[in-house]
Amino acid sequence: MHSNTAARDESDDRTPRWVATDGRHTLRQRLTILGARLFRSQEDTNNEETELSWRVRQRVLHDYHASNLATARAGSEELVRAGFNTGDVPYGYRARRVRVTPTGRRPRWRTRLLIEPVEASAVRMIFVWRGEDRLSVSEIRRRLAASRYPAPLDADTGQPGVWTVAAVQAILHNPKYLGCQVWGRTHHGKRVPRSEWVWSEVWVHPPVVTPAEFAAVHPRFRYPHSTSAVDAA
Repeated sequence: MHSNTAARDESDDRTPRWVATDGRHTLRQRLTILGARLFRSQEDTNNEETELSWRVRQRVLHDYHASNLATARAGSEELVRAGFNTGDVPYGYRARRVRVTPTGRRPRWRTRLLIEPVEASAVRMIFVWRGEDRLSVSEIRRRLAASRYPAPLDADTGQPGVWTVAAVQAILHNPKYLGCQVWGRTHHGKRVPRSEWVWSEVWVHPPVVTPAEFAAVHPRFRYPHSTSAVDAA
């Protein structure tokens, strides 16, 4: 009986199978004949196990990240509904740190907003110029730059900045000037529908403008705590 690893030629001498089949089989086929198939099969099994392990880890990390985001969102909504400021302090206000002790939790420091009189007067003028006088944002910026109204601080250095169109637009679009806390107006830099914003339950800090003054700039805006505001879109 012939060996599994040898083949007879015409002289009946035993010759290694890879020599007898050389030139008639590809390298892959010759390696398979020599038993490489078993080795490759084991490697494929390991690769499948590695891929499965990687997918499991990715799923666990995804679920962990989603859980953390949900917890963070719930925490932010709780703070906003309680009237505490989240994010940057708007121009026209100053931060007041308050110590609170939630039931069953350790004491925490939170932020309330207080009026900064000089800056608040600039905010009022911005809304008047835009809502009543119908001035362009560029013209409002020019008037502010020519006046004695202090410009917002530079976000990077904390030093006095300059009036820009973006700074004026940020003021005109900030509903915190109505006296309520608001959260969730943007997500990853994109605007979120107003129906999905999170508002504080009640008036929580001194307002700078009235709902009517805010609506004069945003005719389709409806203040959630006022029945006199115009209907939203």
